[in-house]
Amino acid sequence: MTSHEESPEIEQLVWDVWNTEHIATHAVTRHDVEEAITGDTVTQATYKNRFLVLGPSRGRLLAVVIGPVPDQPGAYYTFSARPASRSERRYYQRVKGSEER
Repeated sequence: MTSHEESPEIEQLVWDVWNTEHIATHAVTRHDVEEAITGDTVTQATYKNRFLVLGPSRGRLLAVVIGPVPDQPGAYYTFSARPASRSERRYYQRVKGSEER
């Protein structure tokens, strides 16, 4: 019914100093990311076998970029996480069929 991609089976997110510090520059925490990807998400395949996951956390919509970790089924590395752009928020609302504007 929707045009978004099927969500990957995310069993765990892989964190290191780089990605933890990177998302902090966008005022996002690891907890925020984990809440967003386990909530009511919309997922799009992007480049290099990565996914853009749009999901709510603490009253805002986050855009999270993840990619599979080789040889670790279900594990995804978090490349970036930030508040969703206006166009990403519109896309999320359109896919979810929300009446909010």
